[in-house]
Amino acid sequence: MANIAFGSKYFIFSKFSTFPKTSKIEQDRAALAKEYSDYKEYKKSAELKEFEELNAYIESQEHKELLQRIKKNKASEEDKIKTYENQKKSKKFKAFFKFGESQKLKDYKTIAASEDLKKFNELKALTTSADFSSRKHKLEQAVKTAGSKGKEDQEGQKKAELEKQLNDILQQEQQFKQLNKSRNIKFYFKFGNSQKFKDFTAFEKSKELADHMTLEKYLASDEHKEKLSALNASEAEENDKIKKHQDFKNSKKYKWYQEVKGSGKFDELKKWKVLFEDDFAKGSLDTQRWMTRYYWGDKLMNDAYALEFDRAFPTDGKNIEVNKTLKIITRKEKTEGKKWKLPFGFVPQEFEFSTGLVSTAKTFRMKYGKVEAKIKVNFSKPVNYNFWMASEQNLPHVDIMKLWKKKSRVDVGLAYGKITDEKGPTKKTAEFTGLDVSQDFFIYSLEWTKDKLTWKINDVVVNEQTEGVPHEEMYLVFSSSITEKTNGSGLPASMEVDWIRCYQEG
Repeated sequence: MANIAFGSKYFIFSKFSTFPKTSKIEQDRAALAKEYSDYKEYKKSAELKEFEELNAYIESQEHKELLQRIKKNKASEEDKIKTYENQKKSKKFKAFFKFGESQKLKDYKTIAASEDLKKFNELKALTTSADFSSRKHKLEQAVKTAGSKGKEDQEGQKKAELEKQLNDILQQEQQFKQLNKSRNIKFYFKFGNSQKFKDFTAFEKSKELADHMTLEKYLASDEHKEKLSALNASEAEENDKIKKHQDFKNSKKYKWYQEVKGSGKFDELKKWKVLFEDDFAKGSLDTQRWMTRYYWGDKLMNDAYALEFDRAFPTDGKNIEVNKTLKIITRKEKTEGKKWKLPFGFVPQEFEFSTGLVSTAKTFRMKYGKVEAKIKVNFSKPVNYNFWMASEQNLPHVDIMKLWKKKSRVDVGLAYGKITDEKGPTKKTAEFTGLDVSQDFFIYSLEWTKDKLTWKINDVVVNEQTEGVPHEEMYLVFSSSITEKTNGSGLPASMEVDWIRCYQEG
């Protein structure tokens, strides 16, 4: 089980069995960062912009009105086709067109255009006229009386002329009678007087048929074909847009985008802005970021020094190795350096051990935010492994990670106030125990607001503090030290830092 001790109080860390592995945290973070990167890239992508424009159009009044207009106009054209087809299928139109194609009507029309009918009509009009009857009668009387008056030769000529005229009239009359008895003429008038023909003729002259023929002409026209083609093309184009819109909405990528867009999944990523980071990938220490001395030694005498209780001298970078990770190595070796001793100040001294530190005191400081580092320790009992923050005057001082008594005990805490106070600075500390942190890399973090400090190991909260929260800028330090007597049998030992990141909220 894991325990957290706050002062004299101990709390059981009940979820120790589910304490997340560092590799899993990093995998999840990398996956989330990749997903967030994909989200941002997709958010500004041309395909999403195109869809959003299409979506705006599909939901617009313009699109709805266009669909209604296409539907209405297409329905109008289709109604015309349907009306025309229904008319052609109706008994009335079928009977009309059947009659119009009949042989009898063809014969009737042939006779109507014939010379016989023309002659018949002419003779009928002539022979049935009152003038024809009167003239016939007069000629008949004149022929009877011709030759009894005047000279014989003159009278004979006159009679002959009259007889000729009468004969012409009688021939016309006879010709009419013959035509009137002819089969074709009889058929013509009988057929023409039939009810079927009268109905046909009446319908042929009707507005209903005229409209039908006009409709037939329109449906066969380029105007109709082009209009229907244009409407079908417009409808197909709009349907393609609708399908494209629907396919996009149903796509896995868009569904994912919509799901994460309002989920708050990336809130933590969006919450923090990186202020400072180093993954130690250069192969050497970046001196633009780190110094290898305590701040006050550099400031006051431009040299390294050890604290009063240090038994290992923090060499000026000699115990620092960078090869994809930062490694602070503590060795058993004699070395000379300075130590801070009250009331003497910086005093030269020989040390039995050497160690190292790195600090951002000259290059980076922050006020509020989040600090986290991935650290592994090669634990040896005499060595203290420290990840901490200090202000300009050293206090306040925050231990983000302090490992010294046991490899399964991590101390975290805060010191504030003044060293010169009668009781010394105020300390608020806590212990996290039960987890062997030397077995793997762990992520140690501190979240710092104006009201609270929150310590975490692998994203699990191990301590919170609301008293004495710092309100000044602080810098970062990684260091190893020896403060107890030891023969150094466990050395060399090291603290290894894979990366460090500092964030500001915003």
